[in-house]
Amino acid sequence: MNVKKLCLALALAFATSGVARAQEIRMGVLPRLSATELTTMFGPLADYLSRETGRKVTLVLAKDFAAFEKQVRDGELDLAFANSLVYVQLKRDVDLQPLALAAEKKGGSKFRGIFVVRKDSGMQDLKDLKGKRLIFVEKDSLAGYFAQALFLKKHGLDPKTDVVTLPFAKKHDNVTMAVFNKAADAGGIREDDLEKMKGKVDLSQLKILAYTDYFPNWPLAASPRLPAATRDAVRAALLKLRASDRALEAAQLTAFAPVTDKDYDPVREAARAIGM
Repeated sequence: MNVKKLCLALALAFATSGVARAQEIRMGVLPRLSATELTTMFGPLADYLSRETGRKVTLVLAKDFAAFEKQVRDGELDLAFANSLVYVQLKRDVDLQPLALAAEKKGGSKFRGIFVVRKDSGMQDLKDLKGKRLIFVEKDSLAGYFAQALFLKKHGLDPKTDVVTLPFAKKHDNVTMAVFNKAADAGGIREDDLEKMKGKVDLSQLKILAYTDYFPNWPLAASPRLPAATRDAVRAALLKLRASDRALEAAQLTAFAPVTDKDYDPVREAARAIGM
């Protein structure tokens, strides 16, 4: 191939890849679990949305909460699936549009956190946490810190002074493991994430000490850079899913429901109540 043809071929390849990138929809999921687990859970949803929209939907997974939030703020994601607290925080900086609300088997369109302890800990109720070593997921984890901090405050315990808060564990699995191994006296995780530890730890040795209040479930939101027609196509595709569909079964969801930004005002009010 002569130089002129080579340059033409390279230019064509570059242009083609540029079009492909422009057509790609990048979907991020807040990494509350490992990348392997999230790929298994949300890969089928990405495939489904690819078929429904006619555009390739690529699952993009960040290493931690901070990296995910940076991706959203930097405009690297077209779709973002995050907990309610992270959503309202990001909404202040980015004009995210909530498309649909996730629903699950246990709480439906709402979810809550728990305090998990060992059965042999001797702890019987919330007041027994005073002075104990507590471990949480992340400061922006709604059901892995925020809900628990609010619950402690409502029941007369200051999460900053009445308990010993250990360094954040980054993942819900790590919190449960720390409690199981007695590296922490109690941990705060999302209610349904305890069952996911079956086979990893002996759950018969753990118990739920208390349940937090409920909050609206995760929204799947669109970046302002996603065209309105594509947003509408994604919303329509999400809302027509049924519980038996592979995309929902894999994600351990039962449906996506209609949602508006106003649905998350209770989260904003709770955040103000605890100074977040």
